[in-house]
Amino acid sequence: MEHEIKIIEQFAEEHLSGKKPWELRQNDRNYKVGDTIRFTIVDRHYKPIGKHYKREITYLFEGGMYGLEKGFCIFTVT
Repeated sequence: MEHEIKIIEQFAEEHLSGKKPWELRQNDRNYKVGDTIRFTIVDRHYKPIGKHYKREITYLFEGGMYGLEKGFCIFTVT
């Protein structure tokens, strides 16, 4: 499955440089390992800047334990 989500330019740069290979999100889309994320880069006012990139979810940690609230998740993307 492919999901389309927005990401602020600063965090997109950290993904693209490899510095931040993870994402913390509300799991309102039922993310799964193997899903593709199409990130739309937005400015600090959440307006698209016309750039996109894709990543695949390779690991998913679902909330409800270890301090992460239920309904949220952390996933790694490559």
